[in-house]
Amino acid sequence: MQIEGKHVLVTGASRGLGRALTFAFANAGATQVLAGTRKKEDEETLKAEAERLGVNVTPVHLDVRSDEDVNAAAALGGIDILVNNAGVAGYGDPTTMDFNSIQEEIEVNYLGTLRMVRAFAPAMIEQQEGAIVNIATAFAKINLPLIGTYCATKAALLSLGQALRAYLSPHGIFVMTVLPTTIDTDMSRGADVPKMGTEFVAGEILEAVREEKYDPPIGDEAHRVIEGVAKDAVGFEKMLSQYRA
Repeated sequence: MQIEGKHVLVTGASRGLGRALTFAFANAGATQVLAGTRKKEDEETLKAEAERLGVNVTPVHLDVRSDEDVNAAAALGGIDILVNNAGVAGYGDPTTMDFNSIQEEIEVNYLGTLRMVRAFAPAMIEQQEGAIVNIATAFAKINLPLIGTYCATKAALLSLGQALRAYLSPHGIFVMTVLPTTIDTDMSRGADVPKMGTEFVAGEILEAVREEKYDPPIGDEAHRVIEGVAKDAVGFEKMLSQYRA
């Protein structure tokens, strides 16, 4: 799918990968990029940076847990490419970690994405064209216990993407679940594992959108995860079990 001339919305755009994706789409020729963020100060920062760079980025207040916010964003007009990037991660043992943290992961990572899709898919169906890009992780394929409940929500997101493809592809809507490993962002600050830069990952995602790749792994480490699962899932799970909080 070409990016030039498209209208794009990126959730979780205030920092990290979401911010990198926002400006990558704008620089790639998107007509407009809506940048979803929860905080007013982040809206102002994004607006100032867009003006400095001379790109068409419009910050919008958007908490994916809020029906009101999501519906208001959908009312702004048709979106050609929806990027569900907003996410949160908790660290620790699922049997003892704060349960509120687990619930927030589910609300943002899974239900927030589904809420966005349900709000924006009808317009895409009407125009018989569109793309939905869900940001997951290669550890949706096999759990990394350091962030075990986060991985579980992303496994659910990967499965949801398959269901969405079944229902939306007949209407010309491409659905892709992106599978990177750890990205160098605030979310991964506590993880002592190899990390990729946000601009590199954003560039790879844009290329995957152009080529309409099927749930692509992003980066060498992600490819190793997918290969490890395919070759010896039990052995690979045992190896990952040492990565605990």
